[in-house]
Amino acid sequence: MSREQQHPGVVVLGSDFKALGVVRSLGRRGIPSVVVDNQPRSAWFSRYVVKRLHWHGPMEGEAFLGFLLRTGKELHLERWILFPLQDDVVELVARNSGILAQIYQLVTQDWSVIRWAQDKRLTYRMAEELGVPYPKTWYPSSEDDLGAMDITFPVIIKPAISIRFQDATRLKALPVSNYEELLVKYRLAAGLINSDEIMIQEIIPGHGGSQYSVATYCKDGHVILSMTARRTRQYPIDYGLGSSFVEAVEVPELLEPAQKLLYHMGVSGMVEVEFKLDHRDQRYKLLDINVRPWGWHTLCIACGLDFPYIQYRDVLGQAPIPAIPRYSYHWVRLLTDVPAGIQEIRAGITKPVTYLRSLRGRTAFSVFSWRDPLPAAGDLASACSRMLKGIKKAHQQHE
Repeated sequence: MSREQQHPGVVVLGSDFKALGVVRSLGRRGIPSVVVDNQPRSAWFSRYVVKRLHWHGPMEGEAFLGFLLRTGKELHLERWILFPLQDDVVELVARNSGILAQIYQLVTQDWSVIRWAQDKRLTYRMAEELGVPYPKTWYPSSEDDLGAMDITFPVIIKPAISIRFQDATRLKALPVSNYEELLVKYRLAAGLINSDEIMIQEIIPGHGGSQYSVATYCKDGHVILSMTARRTRQYPIDYGLGSSFVEAVEVPELLEPAQKLLYHMGVSGMVEVEFKLDHRDQRYKLLDINVRPWGWHTLCIACGLDFPYIQYRDVLGQAPIPAIPRYSYHWVRLLTDVPAGIQEIRAGITKPVTYLRSLRGRTAFSVFSWRDPLPAAGDLASACSRMLKGIKKAHQQHE
């Protein structure tokens, strides 16, 4: 067996800061990465990337699947490890795991497992069966159902399957304060996603300081390694697309409900389970499950749990080594945390001096690194490009 076969590289589907964490983790150990994306972002510019493939089109559907299969053969990437970073790409790989496994080695399981995390209707059904608390949720099949539902406001409208809704609104949910507003925003949501994917959910009071996660590495539903964190800030601060400031804190009471869910799924690999503390009854309530590298997974690396490398070794048949996390770091994505801090100051949630103090101490940055500086410039350029496109689109709609 050649050295390349013994130590295959990785094909990373996506190039955002989550992908950058994977690329750097493996690149520091001499493991090469090929990055595929339809919009070059931070990981695209990393010194550890050996080849960049610019796909023109959505990273889903038959066309992208065909591209992955052709590319694997043309570039001789047989037995390289496929790492999807976005939910829609995770679904594509999971639904086509059989054919993709003929070329690549996969970190993603079959759709029969992955669907429990990708579709929140199934996620909450599983939580109900296992006795894991979650926010009260309504499932209207059409607008006609709304009037008959005993909905207590305020609530949010959120999608059962997130990606299309997020792409269109740049939000995870739409806040609703009364029935009239519910009708308006339900119609807005119905114009973006299938009506049977629309959920209405109670709002759990509290800001980022009430949001927590369990980061795990699993084998067939058994949690092998884990740590907990508080997702202190997100941007936008109400229903943002991702965390901007995360602190490694011990919350042992989260481990049991997370283990129940993951065991029921029979999931393997990197998994994050998100909760929110409901101060009304002092219970942690399930929000989401991510079966891919999550935004702040590089905080885990700083704390001693290098999940991408653990995943890589596991695919090659090398069992995870037991480790105890060091709870002394925080993670920050400055590009979104500065505006999140400004929003919190304006809302009276925090004070300028308190915000600045939160940045002190041992820090894991989402992008910045002296050893790999170009991704920071690429990240900023990508963010500016998205902002300009958004302004242009809004201007065209206004006209």
